[in-house]
Amino acid sequence: MPALFYLLLIIIGCFALLRAVTLFIKATSKIAHHFHISVYTISFLLVSVATSLPETVVGITSAIDKNPILSFGNAVGSNIALLTIIIAIPVLIAYPITTRSVVESRDIYYVVFFSFLPIALLTDRYLGRFDGFILLSTYIIYIMAVIKRSTGFERLKESIEKINIWKEIAVFLFSLLLVLGASEIIVKSAEGLSVAAGWNLGFIGLTLIAVGTSMPEIAYTVVNLKYHHNQEILGNIVGSVVANSTLVLGVTVLIHPIDLRIDPTAFGLQSIGIFIIAMLIFLKFVRSKRTIDKPEAVFLLALYIVFLIIEYRLQIM
Repeated sequence: MPALFYLLLIIIGCFALLRAVTLFIKATSKIAHHFHISVYTISFLLVSVATSLPETVVGITSAIDKNPILSFGNAVGSNIALLTIIIAIPVLIAYPITTRSVVESRDIYYVVFFSFLPIALLTDRYLGRFDGFILLSTYIIYIMAVIKRSTGFERLKESIEKINIWKEIAVFLFSLLLVLGASEIIVKSAEGLSVAAGWNLGFIGLTLIAVGTSMPEIAYTVVNLKYHHNQEILGNIVGSVVANSTLVLGVTVLIHPIDLRIDPTAFGLQSIGIFIIAMLIFLKFVRSKRTIDKPEAVFLLALYIVFLIIEYRLQIM
């Protein structure tokens, strides 16, 4: 099969993923309004998990196919996109984003910790099942802490029976089937593209799949731009970075470990380096004036373009 055919299948799969996760986002928005839960908490907790569902399912599918490097590249590439281009889009199109909520809640510091945790575990170039257990455990502990501090949690427990549970279950099952089917198409097409174009799976995961599975975050950002809901935008981005670094990688390596020692060329350390730079710059911008303005957004966008150029040049060498 020609490489263009597999590329087309990846694009179709990504759009199907976007449709499925959009259903999740709509449901969580209704929950937020119904239970009067903090918009930042609902974005961080529920929407970030929903929009990270593509990365999670792609990770599971690639691990089952014994190609976990695709998931690793996807997680790192998605995080780079989240911290650069996806945060830059709303600022450049509309207005600066206030970062007060993420600073005052101290979530930004937790995000830095969770982002560097898998990197620390990867110092031996191997992520095993015990590492996956650590990543998943830290994610669960943090989610419990977020729920506990939410002022709307008690209201949620009291009002849970008011939800049309059967409708929610039907939407969930339909969306889940759509996500599973689309993810299978993406993973199989990525494997085919790797052979047809001569690209390694790490590169495909870092670029094409990362952008594709980040489409829900992009869609959520654009929707919230319309209503000037910058807290939701920032909460979703921060929560998605945490989910990618812990939930996605944790689930993946529990199924199949990631061993970079077997093929050192499968995934370049320069990608991890760029992610670290992106995280540190994002942290500085968030803390400096407690806003991210247009000049800073231009810098973040430029950083992402540099990342793509470096990855492409290394791939064709």
